[in-house]
Amino acid sequence: MNKLIVILILLLIIIISGCANQNKPETTTSQQTTIPTVSGIQELALNEQDLQQLGMTSAMSFNGNDCQTEEQTSFSSSPVQYSICNYTINSLNDTWVVIELKKFTNREDLNDTYLYESSHLYSIQGIISENDYGDQSLFRVNNVNDYMGYLNEPGVYYYHLWICKNLYLIHITSSGRSKDAKEYIPKIGLQILSKFG
Repeated sequence: MNKLIVILILLLIIIISGCANQNKPETTTSQQTTIPTVSGIQELALNEQDLQQLGMTSAMSFNGNDCQTEEQTSFSSSPVQYSICNYTINSLNDTWVVIELKKFTNREDLNDTYLYESSHLYSIQGIISENDYGDQSLFRVNNVNDYMGYLNEPGVYYYHLWICKNLYLIHITSSGRSKDAKEYIPKIGLQILSKFG
């Protein structure tokens, strides 16, 4: 009789502990990593206050909108949130700015895309700075030694700034005849980074 009671108590403990473990939330790797303060790429887009502060204007080109958002796939076929926005710099005639924002589902895809986009087709001669805006950032201007760089129209400058932050890739590009765009592009990058809190 005592053995039966002990066996029943042990079975009851096993059943109760099994139920308790089922109700316990599982710890996943995504819960262990730092959760970004921005949840999607829409929160990173420049708003009217940002544009006024930066001296920029929307260049509505996507069916009346300055931005277009869609889903793409990464190198590993994982989903990527993607947004592209067009602007002009008010004080610089004929200078256009394109901002591309991407949110990845994993760091490997982010790193692969950053390395490919920021170095593929570009020479080292155009690099202005590296890692000034985080551990993975690159600021550059077009150079004749870039792939097909000799085809660039003389006197037109293409500035590029790539910034990685959490699972986001920010790519800001300008096109125009003013070298002064070099001063605006980092300000735009810093404005976007400020949205992370």
